[in-house]
Amino acid sequence: MPKLRVDDFDMHYVEAGAGPPLLLIHGLGGSHLDWEHQIAHFARQYRVIAPDLRGFGASGAGRRLYSIRRLARDVTALLAQLGVERFALVGHSMGGAVAQQLALDTEGRVQKLVVANSMPMFRPQTLRHWMEFSYRWAVMGLLGPARLARIGAWRMYPGDAHAAEREKSIARGARNTRYAYLAALAALGRWSVMLRLGQLRMPVLVIASEHDYFTREETLRFAHALPRGRLRIIAGAHHGLPAEMPEVFNALVTRFLRAPHTVRDQAPRHAAAGGETPAHAAAAVLAETGGEP
Repeated sequence: MPKLRVDDFDMHYVEAGAGPPLLLIHGLGGSHLDWEHQIAHFARQYRVIAPDLRGFGASGAGRRLYSIRRLARDVTALLAQLGVERFALVGHSMGGAVAQQLALDTEGRVQKLVVANSMPMFRPQTLRHWMEFSYRWAVMGLLGPARLARIGAWRMYPGDAHAAEREKSIARGARNTRYAYLAALAALGRWSVMLRLGQLRMPVLVIASEHDYFTREETLRFAHALPRGRLRIIAGAHHGLPAEMPEVFNALVTRFLRAPHTVRDQAPRHAAAGGETPAHAAAAVLAETGGEP
């Protein structure tokens, strides 16, 4: 298990493949294992680097106050030790927040950015937002990681078809610590780059799920605020999209990373725009990629 000393803790990471660097950043309560369907796939063409963020997976927690900017700095320090200067970046959920912060703090280094099942602000603004934060805080604080992992896994991977992914998610989530999870959750609740989205001038692909924690309107506002943003909403999908529908997710990311981006890409392209419903728009995307819901 490779580890490097980063700031005040040892950061674990997985590296596979050769080629242009591709960085994968996991979400809250996750680890590099969340990318099990992506690492081998993308390692055929890229140098894939998947770290465990501070306090998660096999990485240490350190003693510093958690913030999204600090998590981004941790990853930047890891890349410096690995000799990575410019790279493509994929972040899921909280990893999407870390990815946006990292892209803003390392201007010119992120060549393409994929933000999956995430937002540019996690400060609670609505009753729905407060409920999402409150239940996590209460369950983790009072009942512990195993109970929260079970609840979250059923929300991300419902039904018999995803029983295997659900059980893996439960087992992995049960290994989290209250300290790291709640510290990262609090950091998310303080974080926003909403007013800085115009500074993300690289091509950005926003991938959302029909049944995510965020509303369609929130997702559309996010994508429309990006100078070179593209949006894909996946029908029938939930918050754990990279593991729930890996073929669809991998196909979208592969196509985006390979595509040349010309001047006309300055105008956002959204699969769910123009009056289409999320399901209709996502169905078109699935047809393009050959994926199945």
